[in-house]
Amino acid sequence: MKKLDKKDKTYLNYSTQDGKNLKNIFTDKITLKQKSICYNCKAENNKKSYCKYCGKSLDEVEHLEKVQNIKAFNVDTKPIILTSVTSALILFLISLGIKLLMNFNFGELINVVNPLHIMLGMNLATINLNTSTIMNSGSITIHLGIIIIALIPLFVLSLSNTIFIKNKNTQDILYNSVGVGTTYGLILVIISIFSSTSFSIYQMMNYGISITYRYNIFELFLNGFILGFISTYLTLYKKKYLGQNIYLDILKKAIDSILILYIVIFTILLIISMVDNSYLYEFGLYKYNINKTFILSQLSLYILTFANIIPTTIASNELSILSIINGDLLFDTKLMLIAIILVSLLVLILTGYNLKKKFKNISANVVLIFSSFYAIIITILSAFSVIYIGGNISLLQMNSYTENIFIGSSIFTTFIISFIYSYIILKIGYTLSDFE
Repeated sequence: MKKLDKKDKTYLNYSTQDGKNLKNIFTDKITLKQKSICYNCKAENNKKSYCKYCGKSLDEVEHLEKVQNIKAFNVDTKPIILTSVTSALILFLISLGIKLLMNFNFGELINVVNPLHIMLGMNLATINLNTSTIMNSGSITIHLGIIIIALIPLFVLSLSNTIFIKNKNTQDILYNSVGVGTTYGLILVIISIFSSTSFSIYQMMNYGISITYRYNIFELFLNGFILGFISTYLTLYKKKYLGQNIYLDILKKAIDSILILYIVIFTILLIISMVDNSYLYEFGLYKYNINKTFILSQLSLYILTFANIIPTTIASNELSILSIINGDLLFDTKLMLIAIILVSLLVLILTGYNLKKKFKNISANVVLIFSSFYAIIITILSAFSVIYIGGNISLLQMNSYTENIFIGSSIFTTFIISFIYSYIILKIGYTLSDFE
């Protein structure tokens, strides 16, 4: 008999070593069920090459089942659309209530603002205003990243997710999160297109003022996508799904670590403020007649960014490692900032230590994946919390005045530094687990 070479052996029906059916080896790789159903007579068969009732090949049945499973893998879009649309409607009703309250306090001046503008403001939209008079013209860009306001759409989206979306596995969580984020983002974009407004005011010695304002559509879509994705993911992710998808598991760990760090920083600031408010004076926040808890919730985000060694601007203060060493901050304030940096180091080291224990059998670079997610989340929080008012401010005067107010940190710098910083510190904790 002619000796078969290696290439010919790939077409054999049976093994030349032990006589085993080689077709079963291939069939096992693509079979998702214990039994195969013959497409011809619909009879159930064990793992065989041919149907024992009608003799038809079961290979075609396996191929047909594979196609059917791919089709069944598609996402049900109805719950996704219901979640996004319902959330938008609830937010509109909330905005309508806020509008009515504002009418009592601000009178006719607030008539230029409608509930849709308030709704977009809840999603931290950036507004571009253009003003013009017979004397001059100017433009202003406003982004008020009051993060506590973003909790309103986040809560509403989470509530809608609980009602409409039911997932069976981590793949459903991923697709539903992306679906809700995309749909909700597109709804905000559509609303913003119809909310761009132009109006004129004829007052003040018969001078006319024309004001046009519109929204940054791309940024608004990103805000909607992030809020929709995060709310859906956090609502649907359960402990029973742990271990099914390493990326979603690590993302959950990254969110938990940042949340723990934020709570610790907020608690430290709250305790210190009960004893001494001097650091609020240094940050220029003492003059705002606002609830202290509200101020601290926003300040904690900026300090969280700084705790990752990221240069951060708070009012007239530029916080950085150099400002702690050579800056004009009070000694007590410097000690507070150093303590918060040490807390961030401790949280990341412990996280790295736990990563090794939880994912020790995973071949993927867990530290790299975690650092990427960590940097992305810190960057998102930084972008959301930026307060910026800037442009050419001119109304009735012949001269234009340029004024910029910026509180926060650079998005690009935030991502790069937070990624490098978290990777190094996590690697230390990850390595320490080897010495147990």
